[in-house]
Amino acid sequence: MSLINTKLEKDNIYIIELNNPKKRNPLSLELIKSLQNEFDDIKKNKQIKVVIIQSTGPSFSAGHDLTEVRKSAKSKIKLLNLFKTCSKMMLSIRYLPQPVIACVDGIAAAAGCQLVASCDLAFASKNSYFQTPGVNIGLFCSTPMVAISRKISSKDMMYMLLSGEKISALEAEKIKLINKVFLKKALKKEVINIASKITKKSNQSIKIGKLAFYNQLDMSIEKAYEYTSQVMTKNMGFNDAKEGIEAFIEKRSPNWKN
Repeated sequence: MSLINTKLEKDNIYIIELNNPKKRNPLSLELIKSLQNEFDDIKKNKQIKVVIIQSTGPSFSAGHDLTEVRKSAKSKIKLLNLFKTCSKMMLSIRYLPQPVIACVDGIAAAAGCQLVASCDLAFASKNSYFQTPGVNIGLFCSTPMVAISRKISSKDMMYMLLSGEKISALEAEKIKLINKVFLKKALKKEVINIASKITKKSNQSIKIGKLAFYNQLDMSIEKAYEYTSQVMTKNMGFNDAKEGIEAFIEKRSPNWKN
């Protein structure tokens, strides 16, 4: 059985579906490597405009496979490799030129919650939950908190980390871990609709804009303004920017060439 299913939908939307429902879609080393391979291919694929990560079964992802973690713990090198490989995969989402959307239906725990936070956008069904439960088993969610703490406040992050308790999708929306909550039956359709709207924008501007967004987060405000001024100047030299401005002035729809 393949741990992931993939398909290219209309509007060049690429769907990656986690497919190990019996084990609650754990982020095993095999799955992490499969996702890494997908992201490596997607980065080079100019046809794909938006990526959606979803799942089969009642869970989005329960996080690392603890059976595998326990076995790997016999060797510090193997254990460190597992966490480093996972971290590299999470960072790959940030470096993709295409926007990545998490479509969450069910529990997203530990590294599963990290995967949600690593995506550019995240939407969830009303019956979904989010959790960093490592403290409950003596293994603090240190790597998951890297991505999650960059999306929510420190107080909210520490509550999740120290309590280990689940928070509802509505609470996750309130603290900005996810963008919006939908009814379960409407979730996938709504996410496809959002992805389709994004595909209608300039691919060229989204690519440069996503990269600039994450780069400027790590800069002082002065350096960020200097950097983004250069980015906008470069962006204005693109054909799509010229076409977009002309279309706006002429009150017509733009004809993107890239």
